[in-house]
Formats: sequence, structure tokens, C-alpha cells
Amino acid sequence: MSSAPQQVVRILHVDDNRDFADLTKTFLERENDRFTVETAINPDEGLERISDRPPDCVVSDYNMPDTDGIEFLCALREEYPDLPFILFTGKGSEDVASEALRADATDYIQKQSGSEQYELLANRIQNAVSQYRSKIQLRETKEEYVTVFEGALTGLLLVDVEPDGFRYQRCNPRAIELIGRDREDIVGSTPSEVLGTKNGKKVCGAYRKCIECREPVKYTLTLDFPDGQAVRPGRVTPIELDGEITQLVVSFYDDSEAQQQRETLERQNDLFSKAQDLASVGAWEYDIQEDQTSWTKQVYEIHNQPEDVPIDDEAVLELYHPDDREKIQETFTSPSKTVESYDLELRLQPTDGETRWVSIRGQPQVVDGEVVRVRGAIQDITEKKERVQEILELKQQYQTLSENIPNGAVFLFNENIQYERARGKELSKVGLSPDEIESATPHDVFPTELAEELTRYFTEALNGNSNTFTQTLGEDIYRNRVVPVEISDEPTNYGLALTQNVTEQIERRRELERQNEQLEEFTSIISHDLRSPLQVADGRLELLEHECESDHIDDLSRALDRMDALIEDLLTLAREGEQVNEIEEVELTNAATNSWQTTNTEQATLETDTSCVFEADRSRLRQLFENLYRNAIQHGGDEVTVSVGEMDGGFYVADTGSGIAKSDREKVFEAGYSAAGEGTGFGLRIVKQVCVAHGWEITTTESELGGARFEITDVEKSK
Repeated sequence: MSSAPQQVVRILHVDDNRDFADLTKTFLERENDRFTVETAINPDEGLERISDRPPDCVVSDYNMPDTDGIEFLCALREEYPDLPFILFTGKGSEDVASEALRADATDYIQKQSGSEQYELLANRIQNAVSQYRSKIQLRETKEEYVTVFEGALTGLLLVDVEPDGFRYQRCNPRAIELIGRDREDIVGSTPSEVLGTKNGKKVCGAYRKCIECREPVKYTLTLDFPDGQAVRPGRVTPIELDGEITQLVVSFYDDSEAQQQRETLERQNDLFSKAQDLASVGAWEYDIQEDQTSWTKQVYEIHNQPEDVPIDDEAVLELYHPDDREKIQETFTSPSKTVESYDLELRLQPTDGETRWVSIRGQPQVVDGEVVRVRGAIQDITEKKERVQEILELKQQYQTLSENIPNGAVFLFNENIQYERARGKELSKVGLSPDEIESATPHDVFPTELAEELTRYFTEALNGNSNTFTQTLGEDIYRNRVVPVEISDEPTNYGLALTQNVTEQIERRRELERQNEQLEEFTSIISHDLRSPLQVADGRLELLEHECESDHIDDLSRALDRMDALIEDLLTLAREGEQVNEIEEVELTNAATNSWQTTNTEQATLETDTSCVFEADRSRLRQLFENLYRNAIQHGGDEVTVSVGEMDGGFYVADTGSGIAKSDREKVFEAGYSAAGEGTGFGLRIVKQVCVAHGWEITTTESELGGARFEITDVEKSK
């Protein structure tokens, strides 16, 4: 019997380098005879091709004129959110890789030398397309399943078979109606939890019988409802997958003639809510004639006393601060003579040992001119007191900050857009004083254009909005931050404006941006404009090897490899620079060994035995070791021995090669320097950069066997 024909995979490759695009098409169609590759030289042309007939996969370069690969991906995702998209771009673009994955790229592959990259690309395309087609088929199947399940006129339950019983995994709307429970009560629960113990045992017996006989089983339940009983005939069917029953489908319906629409479940609400609970206020009363005091439960809570303990005046007095007890005694000694209300703030020291502030208010009750009782309230005001203290501290901090803020000033303004306070050293630099500003408006102080803008932002702050903006006064640039001053739930009546002279910062930033643009242009030229032709040449050379023989091919291959190494080192120098990213603890032996495994070390030998641990950027440390290893092999031969060990204040990397002449030991770290006339001349410069980025020192000397020894010091080791 013949197998079903395999589907053709249509691929759209977008790359502004037409030669490289043609080369990629050749290799991909050679790798897989089901591949059909179309090419486009820019994203706009790519989008046109996709709109006419969407391909199965899009492969795109990143660095292209006008629209880069990420922007192309974002435009594509608006119409085709799931279409496989693989970014196929130059090496050294880890940041681009992260950005691509965040933008929902399916995959990311760096362009390399040799035909292996096309084999890898072909595999990634095949995997992406297979997953895409499976996802579409699964989504269509799920949509059909959900439509049938949710729209069924009978109640449906999906049951998970667990080692110790059964649990409902899903239910449809009709099942919710027939059972009389919410979806949240059914899904995730056992039959006994949903139907009750008696009915739960009955259905579990039917479920077990269904599993044993591996065929549908019928049963009938009687459910109790507030308006009577209802009969629910049911049927459970096994779901068998690979010979194992892991789920069951239960269907049931309403067979009760007396079934009526049930009333909404009664809800009991506690309508009695005391203001005392809401405001943390307790009420108390002292009956003078009965000489009896009574408290509400909130008073007991404030004093941290149990409600069943009798109120003892002497014991209560002991709960207050010693300095406040005299005031309490004066107020409560002769309450019958007190005809005026009072309000006291006292310090409470209950048995929990934490001092709190309380406010006690009393109101005498007079009958026939005689005070018969005193009623009052007590409230914990600790938070209020703490807020007042905090405000006083903040006021002092604000005063100190506003008067000493560097290159700036602070302004407080009111709802009339008038300055109420102005402080800062920058005021005198522009010829202003606090006296000239306070009580004035922006129009009284500043030029009309600036004043109009300030007034607009001040109004925004009074409406509860914050803003940051810049203004120019004379030759200086100021950054302003305007915010509302919010006090609890009160309306915003004040705003705060902070201004700082950022002229020098902006000039420095502009200069840095210019430098970064130049650096970005430089790396772009190297990464794209130089590497792309080099990759095309490398690919054509591989094709040429299959078509003819020549003594010049090996020389040409070595020259291309050297050019690729030069570009790689130049990009490392330009992109990494003297900076580190994520610092973490590293173990010297592990770092040295792992770096050895990622370096082409031929027949060379690594010796290391140390437990030294220190903090470093693991990625940059690997650059240091790899370049020192390559340097040792380049100058010491394939059988050189490299040793890594610990020393006072750091570690060393030594070899058994020919060593470095004393006159060259400072020059080896200069960019482009290569004593042997081989290599790129940038490897040891990168090593120097890594050391500087970590704050380390590196020096060269002679190893014990006459080779080169690099000593890295000022390394802070972990204890």
C-alpha cells in the first residue's frame, strides 16, 4: 500500500542581499525536496507576497534598510499571529535574539560559515511548520469539541479517573442546571462533594463498573432540592486511550414531572454594622448613682482586656503612662461636679507592652440640674499621632533637601497657582530670591511662554496628575517634575514642583548618543555589510570545491577564516567594551575547564587544581580564558600544556610555549598586535578589556618552563 503524499512546505525568505538569498534557496531546496523557497529583497515585498498567498514559514534577515527584521515581524503578527517566523541573521546579535523572542518570533538562528547552517535552518523550518500545522488541527478539533460539549441539551460531565477515586474535570451549562450547583463547586470536586455521600457512593459504583466492563453503564439518581426531589437518569461511558481508561463521560437529563424552577438561594446578610467597629471607637458609661462603669467590647479591645474581667478602676489606671495618671484622676475623681465635656489625649500601656495613644471624650448627662452619669467614647489615635510625627520629620527633611538640592530648586504652590514656598541654590543663579517668588504666580516671575506652560502643568497637578517636562531659561535647560500633594482623602489643594539644571547632563548625553551612533554604524558595517559578502563567498567556495580542484582553494579558505575571526574579534571589542553585565560567584577550576571545552585546543593539555571562588561575569570570563588558550596554542603548538592556578590576590594562566620577550610584554595588549604574524591581533586586547571591566590588573611574565604566564590580580575572592 502506498503512503500518502507529503505536503509541500512553502518558504518565504526575506533578505536584502540577493546573492545570499539565492544561495540560501539553493541549499534549502537541496536539503529537503519538499521545500519550495521564494525570496523577497525587503519586508514590504515580503508582506505583499504573504497577503497574496501566506507561506508555511517566513525566514527573515534582521539588518535591512528602512525596516528591520523585528519591525517586519511585528507587522506580520498583526495579520498572522501564529505563522512560523525564523530570524536568520548575523552572529553576535544576542540582544536581537532576545528582542525577537519577546516579539513572538518562532526561532532565531545566527548565520555561520559553512553549509551546516543550512541543514540546521532546514530542521528548524521543518519543526516549526509541523508544530504550526498540528496547532491549527488541534485548535479546529478543540473548537468543534467545545461547541458540541457546551451546547448539548443534556447534562455532560467529564470525569478524571484517579488512583483513589474520581474527580469532575469539566461540566456544561445544562449539567449545572440539573445538579443545582455552581461550576466552581463541581469542577475539581469528587462525586461525594458534589452529590452528597449517598449519591456519591452510588455513582462511583457505576463508574467503577464502567471501567471494569469497558462499556457504558446506566444508572438513576434522585436529588433533593428546596422544592422537592428530582430524578436524574444517567449514563457513563469510558474514554480509552492506548488501552488505558483515564477519563469518563457522564450524560444525564431531567426525568422528574414535578421539576419546577427553583427559587434563588436565600442569602443572609448581617445588616447590623456598628460604627464602633468601622471607626475603632469604643463607648463607655459611668453611672454616678449606681457607681458602676460599663464598656462596649471595643473598649476592652483597646485596653487589651478580656470582656469577662470586671472593670477595676485601679487596675485600669495602671494601664496608662505614669505621667498621665494624675490627669486621669483629676478628671474622674469627682465626675458629679463635672458639667462640661472634655477631650483628653493619653498614653496607654496595655499588657502587650506597646505604647499607644488614645483619645477619651466625655459628656455629662444632667437630670434636674444634677449630673447623673457620664457617657463618652474612646478611640485609638496611635496612627494619627504617628502621622503627625512623620509629617514633622518629613517637613524637616523637605526643608533640608529643598535648600541643598544640587543645581535645582523646589516650589510649593496652592490652588490659586501661587507659590507658597520656594527654596534652592539655583534661585540665586538666575537672579531670584524666595521673597520675590513666594505669594507670586508664574506670570509674575517668568517669561510669558514659560509661565503659560507652568500654569498648565500646575493645574494638572491640582487635578491629581503628575508630569515631567523640560524648559529653557536663557542658555540653560531645566527638567521639571510637577506632582500633586495628596493628604489622605482630602481634595488636592497643593502641588510640588522640582526643577533641576540639566544643561551639562543633556550635552553629555547628546555627545554619548553621537558616539553610540558612530559605534552602532561601525558594528553594523562589520556585522552586515562585511559579513554577508563573506558568508556568500564562503558558500560559493564550498560549492566550488565540489566542481573543481585547485591548490588555491585551501589558501582562499584560510583567508576567509581569518577574515571571519577578525570580524568576530572586532565586534567583541566594539560591543562588549570595558563593561560587565551579570555578576555571580564562579569557581576557577570549573570556569577554566568549561572554557577549554568550548575552544579548539587540538592536542593541547589543560592542568588546573584549585578551589578558588570569586565574583565575575561568567560570559566575559569565558572570553578571557578562550583567548588566552588560543594565544598559547598559536605560539606554543598543538601539544602545548596550559595551567590555570590560584595566586595571592588572583589567579594565573601559564603555558609551556616559547614565551613573550620582555620588550613585547606591554605591547601584546595593544589592538592589532601579533608577534607571530598570525591570528587577529585582538585576542589579548579582549583579555585586557575583560580585566579592566572587572577592575582587575593583568601582567605578563615568564612561566616556570619558559613559556608565557599571565597574572590577573586585584581579584576579590569569596570566603
